[in-house]
Amino acid sequence: MNAIDQDLHSRRRAFGASSMAARERARLDVTVASGLSGLQEITSEWGEIVRRLGRRRFYHWYAWHRSYLSALELDPAAVYFFVLRTGGRPVAIVPLKAERQRRLGIAVRVLTLPPHAHLPLRDVLCASDIAARDVVESLLRFLRDQRFPWDVIRFADVIHESPLAALRSERWWRVIARPAKTCDFLVCDRPYDTIMHSFSRNFRSNLTKARNKLMTESGVEFESVSRPGPDMQRCFAEFLEVEASGWKGSAGTGSAIKLHPELRRFYESLIAEISPAGEVVLNCLRVAGVPIAAQFCVRDEDTLYVLKLAYDERHARLAPGNMLLERVIQSGIASGSFRHVNLVGDPPWFKDWRPQEMPVFTIELYNGTAAGLALLAIRRVKQWQRSIFYRYRPRPARR
Repeated sequence: MNAIDQDLHSRRRAFGASSMAARERARLDVTVASGLSGLQEITSEWGEIVRRLGRRRFYHWYAWHRSYLSALELDPAAVYFFVLRTGGRPVAIVPLKAERQRRLGIAVRVLTLPPHAHLPLRDVLCASDIAARDVVESLLRFLRDQRFPWDVIRFADVIHESPLAALRSERWWRVIARPAKTCDFLVCDRPYDTIMHSFSRNFRSNLTKARNKLMTESGVEFESVSRPGPDMQRCFAEFLEVEASGWKGSAGTGSAIKLHPELRRFYESLIAEISPAGEVVLNCLRVAGVPIAAQFCVRDEDTLYVLKLAYDERHARLAPGNMLLERVIQSGIASGSFRHVNLVGDPPWFKDWRPQEMPVFTIELYNGTAAGLALLAIRRVKQWQRSIFYRYRPRPARR
């Protein structure tokens, strides 16, 4: 072997050794806790990881998950918290619920981020200096070693800034990522008149008409409460009544929070857990002492999230939902208490406000089980059919 070959050989060996060392460094230790008692056991570790997040949002809060488990989850023991550590230090927590589902006619065992209609966005906790792929590979290795049964892992409703979103660019053939919706928000760092200039002429006219009608009413009052106490309890009671007054009430879909004890307990738990830190905000618009629109919001360091908005349909001519949102935006601009108003979804009526959009994804990992591979094959065929349809669909003739 000549000198050049020896040098190349030594470089390959060095590269192989460094690659192996990198893989070893990426291997994270995993333990698991479950249910409310398990969540309580990892309280301090949860707080440590939250302090190391790149961006802390409401669905990362310990109190958010505690409220979900104590109020909404029928089987808390089926919710697992996989804690990942390196050098004994916690760096990630992956909350997953084990469910049996029927998907496309196939019975599958699913591990999913906590699923509930009142959890609009979800995520894992992952320190900013830890790669999502390392977290997922370590989790998959742990599940395999522990013979934990699963066919699909479903990360639903994660926004583009989530570390999980990086999995979309991975080359794992058993990963499917697809857009689910958008998360729409307004930036409130400019005068409100400047923000209005971006609206369509028609929408600006509608706001002006509604504002003029509201000005003719007596006793118009806007109230925003962000501290626990009698005012917050009163505003919460008003919010419940307004939400149940329309199509969500007992005469409609029956989905109002007031009609479901577990939903009411969830929002009461949020008030009890996080309102002392000013992280619950209740907004109300009244006419002659009667609430016509109300919002249940949570707030982090720069964003107000409107989790629920309700209005009294009997006052629809006043556009109460839009009038309340306008007051909230103006209040935030004046006080500087938040920079963004986020609707945590993409309601059609909010598009008139010309919001910015954050992509929201659903990412699924399929196991090499018979059910997992069968479901994956069907998904891939549907993707292929969809791509063929959009590629070859008839185009309208040009004139």
